[in-house]
Amino acid sequence: MSKIRFRIIPPVDRPEAKVFITGSHRDLGSWDSAKAMPLEFDGVFHNGSIEADTGSHVEYKITRGSWESEAVEAFGHVPANSRHEIWLDATLQHTVADWKDRYCGRLTRERLHSRILAGERELLIWLPPGYGAQTETRFPVIFLHDGSNVFDPLGSVVSGVDWAADEWAALLARRSVIPETIVVGVCHPEGYSDDNLTMRDFELSPEFGGAAYAQFLVSELVPHMDQHYRTIAKRSARTLGGAGLGALNAFRTALAHPGVFRNFLCLSTSFEDMSQSLPRDSALLQALEAEPALDKEIRMYFDHGDQGLDECYRGYHDLLGEHLRAKGWKDGKEFTIREIPGGSHSEISWRARFGEALKFLAS
Repeated sequence: MSKIRFRIIPPVDRPEAKVFITGSHRDLGSWDSAKAMPLEFDGVFHNGSIEADTGSHVEYKITRGSWESEAVEAFGHVPANSRHEIWLDATLQHTVADWKDRYCGRLTRERLHSRILAGERELLIWLPPGYGAQTETRFPVIFLHDGSNVFDPLGSVVSGVDWAADEWAALLARRSVIPETIVVGVCHPEGYSDDNLTMRDFELSPEFGGAAYAQFLVSELVPHMDQHYRTIAKRSARTLGGAGLGALNAFRTALAHPGVFRNFLCLSTSFEDMSQSLPRDSALLQALEAEPALDKEIRMYFDHGDQGLDECYRGYHDLLGEHLRAKGWKDGKEFTIREIPGGSHSEISWRARFGEALKFLAS
């Protein structure tokens, strides 16, 4: 016999709601949803386990107790059965993009040719529920780097965990914290650059291709969205965000291209860049110090965890705070810098922190 553990990450809306596994094994109810195995919630994961014959296989689905409330993919489709061949003890982890009876909005995919980047970039664009119903209404826009990790756990190939940006946007709109908002995720090319960096790192790093990528954002992507979607074509209605190097690129864009975005969402900002510079040698922190003045209409959210790689980021953010205060910005007004207890440099941590970032920028 082998022990199979199930570990399920729920959607951000009502994550404590009971989750079940139903499937071909007798302990999973033999496909009878009324006899499905209930999981136990520990505050992050819903957990449960079965024992099954080694050499057999199990098929299963995730529900909230009925077929009307089964898990769906990020694009709203009902997925095929999950299947696992049983040879050794194993932990099967899944991130639920949403539930069939709660799915809202519409996730679309398109490709945008960039003259500046000399190629195409894939865009994932989430349209809020009101976009189709309110045909004259215009919407603010959140632009995010690392688009493959933003909406779809199946696209987040490193961790299988997404940031739940669409879920957070929908949830906070229902709570009247933010207006209904379009969310755009920019995907990065696969492969490696001539400098032996991943194309994602090369594109976002200010020390490499970050300047050209930022120019693509302001000169091609923003105009494309304003021309082809019902956006509010004003700086006050635009947010730019990312994590790690994506956050660093967002911060650089704020300094290099003022007047395009009002809000900046920076999770675990990698101020050391690819050169691993110490805080006093960080090129962008030096650029900030050299700025004669900062626009007080801008709002910036920064955070970092206290675990793993993020544990090294306190010195950079302490210096960041010094520079921002020296320019006349006030904590809690134009900016905030938060250290997240237990936070790490990972998608699952950024997923938990993303909603708080949006709340601050809307406050």
